[in-house]
Amino acid sequence: MKKVLRKVLKVILIVLAVVAVIVIALGLASKQRSEKYYKYSNPVGEIEKQYTPMGSYKVAKLEITSGDQQIGRFVIYYPEAVEDSEEKYPVVLWANGTGSKSKTYTPFLKHLSSWGFIVVSNDDENTRTGASLNAGIDMLMAENEKSDSKLYQRIDLDRIGIGGHSQGGPAVFNMASVQPHADMIKTVYAVSATSSYHTRTFKDGWEYDISKVHVPTLLTAGTGSFDAGTAESSDQESDEKAGIMQGICPLWSLQENFNLLPDDIDKAYFRKKNVDHGDSYLQFDAYMTAWFRWQLQGDEDAAKAFTGDSPEIMTNDLYQDQEVNIEMK
Repeated sequence: MKKVLRKVLKVILIVLAVVAVIVIALGLASKQRSEKYYKYSNPVGEIEKQYTPMGSYKVAKLEITSGDQQIGRFVIYYPEAVEDSEEKYPVVLWANGTGSKSKTYTPFLKHLSSWGFIVVSNDDENTRTGASLNAGIDMLMAENEKSDSKLYQRIDLDRIGIGGHSQGGPAVFNMASVQPHADMIKTVYAVSATSSYHTRTFKDGWEYDISKVHVPTLLTAGTGSFDAGTAESSDQESDEKAGIMQGICPLWSLQENFNLLPDDIDKAYFRKKNVDHGDSYLQFDAYMTAWFRWQLQGDEDAAKAFTGDSPEIMTNDLYQDQEVNIEMK
C-alpha cells in the first residue's frame, strides 16, 4: 500500500512540475509578446513595414515626481544619445485611456522614443480635460532649464506633438484647443477617441470642441464591436433589444470629428479591420510613428503614407474607410 501511495505521489509531483513549467513558459511567451508586440503586427505596406520595428535609437528612462496626486509621476522615455548630443529633440506627450497608467503603454512608448522622440507619459487615469498633458509641458519647460538635468537644453519646445487612446482622445482635443499651452502643440493623434455621444452623456470634463483644433490631426479606430458598435449616428440611443450599440469610436464619430476639423489643416482618418478598442493603439503604431516623424521631424519617406498621388494608407488592404485631406507640399 505504501509503495502504491509513493508511486501516486511521485506521479502527482511530476504532473505538478510539468504544469509549473508550462505555466512559466506561457508567462514568458506572453511577456515576450507584450514587450515585443511589433514583431507580431504583420504589416503589409512598405512604409508600414519600415516603421513597425524599433528605431535606431537606444532608449533611456527618466521619472519625475509630480506635485499633483492625480498625475502621480511623469515617465519620460528619450533617446540615450540626447545626453551627449548638441541637438534638440522633438516631443510627444501621451494621454492614457480610462483607468490606465504609464506602465500600460511602456513598450509602445519605448518604440516611439526609439525613432528619435522624447516621449512623456504619466499616471493620470482620467486624462479627459487635457490638464495632465498641459502639466507635462510645464514640467518639460522647467526640465529644459535645469543645468543638472539629462534633458537640459535638449528639448525642442517648438516641436511638440500629442497623442492619446480612448479617453486620451478628448484629452488631446482639449489640450490642443483650451489648455493654456494649446498654442505650443504642432500636431495631434487620437486612436479610438471617445465619441461625442458618450462625452455628452458623461459630461464632467469629457466634452470637447474639435473644431477649435488648428493643427494637423490624425484619427484612427478599429472595426471591432467595442470600438465600432452598431449605431450609425450620434442620434441613436444604445438599445440592446434592438441590437443598437454605441461603440467608443464608431465610423460616424471619425467622420463627425474629421468634418468638424478646419478644412485648412492636414487631416486624415481610417480604420483597421478586425481590430478592437483594447489594443487599437498598438495596431496603428507604425502609421502613428510615421505621422509624428513627418509632422515633427520632416521625414519625407514617412509622409508618403499620407501624401502624394497614391498615399500608402489608401491602398493598404488591412485598412478601410480612409479619408485624407492633406495639401500637397
